[in-house]
Amino acid sequence: GNDAGAFVQSVRRLLNLASPPVITAEPKIDGLSASLRYEDGKFVQGATRGDGRVGEDVTANLRTIADIPQTIKGAPPVLEVRGEVYMEKAAFAKMNAKLEAEGKQTYVNPRNSAAGALRQLDAKITASRPLRFFAHGWGELSEPLAETQYEAMQRLAKLGFPIAGIKRAKSADELLAIYVEILSGRRKLDYEIDGVVYKVDSLALLQR
Repeated sequence: GNDAGAFVQSVRRLLNLASPPVITAEPKIDGLSASLRYEDGKFVQGATRGDGRVGEDVTANLRTIADIPQTIKGAPPVLEVRGEVYMEKAAFAKMNAKLEAEGKQTYVNPRNSAAGALRQLDAKITASRPLRFFAHGWGELSEPLAETQYEAMQRLAKLGFPIAGIKRAKSADELLAIYVEILSGRRKLDYEIDGVVYKVDSLALLQR
């Protein structure tokens, strides 16, 4: 609870602001980080980002995920979209039941299962798994997407990338309310989350 207040205070102090800046809040999807590189609107390369370094090249596997557009219109010439590959809870349960019926090894949780599917050497196996994708940010850009986090995410959504819902808050109380709302609705969500991510909305302030 006090984390939201402490976060807003530390941001204000750090940036030397008279009033709290607008901050965004979004659910943190419990999946596997992936980065998608687009050049001139074409999906050219995809990688896992296990530990912040460049992970394996899983382009062929990411191409099998319907949520990931192969071509996009109206994007910067170079756009690296970052997000999470995940599995919906119901699809995960159904897949595990099928594996069990076939006498095959089942998975412990959707995240491990998504990771296993994305790292398959045979993209046909990946294609047979119910993988989904949510965008939550970006990496390299040839030009800015927008001036704020919120608008940049809306722009990614318009380009055809699913986003998990992002809200703006003007105070620590609003941030906390969004946090409580997200976590209390957690069981009803189709996917697993492991928290809420806060970001300063203004990309200029974020840069600072």
